[in-house]
Amino acid sequence: MQNVNDLEAIKKIDPRDTYGSTDLMVKQCQAAWDEVNKIEVNFSSDGIKNIVFCGMGASIYGALVTKSLLGLQMQYPSEVVTDYHLPAYVGENSLVVLTSYSGTTEEVLSCAEEAKAKKAKMLVLTRGGQLAEFAKANNIPAYVFDGKYNPSGVPRLGNGYSILGLIGLLNKARIIDIEDKEISDAITRLEEKLPEIKGQALREFEVFENKIPVIIAGEHLAGNAQIFRNQFNETSKTFSCYYLVPDLNHHLMEGLQFPTAHPLHFLILNSPNYSPKIKKRMTLTMDVIKQNGHEMHEFMASGSTIYEDFLEVLAYGCYMTIFLALRYDQNPAVNPWVDWFKEKLKE
Repeated sequence: MQNVNDLEAIKKIDPRDTYGSTDLMVKQCQAAWDEVNKIEVNFSSDGIKNIVFCGMGASIYGALVTKSLLGLQMQYPSEVVTDYHLPAYVGENSLVVLTSYSGTTEEVLSCAEEAKAKKAKMLVLTRGGQLAEFAKANNIPAYVFDGKYNPSGVPRLGNGYSILGLIGLLNKARIIDIEDKEISDAITRLEEKLPEIKGQALREFEVFENKIPVIIAGEHLAGNAQIFRNQFNETSKTFSCYYLVPDLNHHLMEGLQFPTAHPLHFLILNSPNYSPKIKKRMTLTMDVIKQNGHEMHEFMASGSTIYEDFLEVLAYGCYMTIFLALRYDQNPAVNPWVDWFKEKLKE
């Protein structure tokens, strides 16, 4: 298996430089935040009654994080759609947010046409492709980024663009209200802390070798949990799943007894910024996991704000899953089974 400290060996198995893209996460975040705040967003939120976020895979990360960070402060009912079709309730008083890193995702393009037919308001985030053309042709406010700080071109390694770009776009459109300083401070802190986060991931990734990571999180880190799961799947080629507190306390804990021979390893995404009730639930949940004889690894975020937390966990997850992929001698950039599946769909 690969020595993750051998840079020359890494270049051979990672020719698209996903490692380099991860190192550029801070530049992605800063570029996206600066660029989206400079564009003119001719948009009125008057009359909007609900929001539907459309995206697949890594392109939906921005929506997941936004919903998790804002929590109860989200002023509109919102839904995430990872499918071809919009809900029947979508109409003139709906906002449909279309996100596709490549701009060619067929499910998102299908939703775009339905949103147009339903006369819904729209916002677009993409690097280009058909979705960018759709936005231009229909005069839809859009953040179209160049992705230059993601040399790998892999969407899940361009999180700075897809997440910070979407938060910025929604902020410019006055759909959400986040102070510029909150994001700017979080990006500055990430830049200072990134070497430490990378080092921690390098020291700890081996605990998940030949294990099934089961991710547990809550509140503002709920979006991170799904992202982390996806990165284990795509980057590390590893089966993984996630559960959220408090819901898991009503079912999962009874499912920890069997089978008795298991390769599960729990990853707890913890935070001092959780609410008191969730903090207590996390502590008790970890106790139940231990009493059932399962291995567990806790990552305690150390941000002073929820925005600092989410960026810290995001970076940790990117490095963790890349190191695990390299240990398995797997190219982190490619998804051969996903590609095979897409080719078969075309037949």
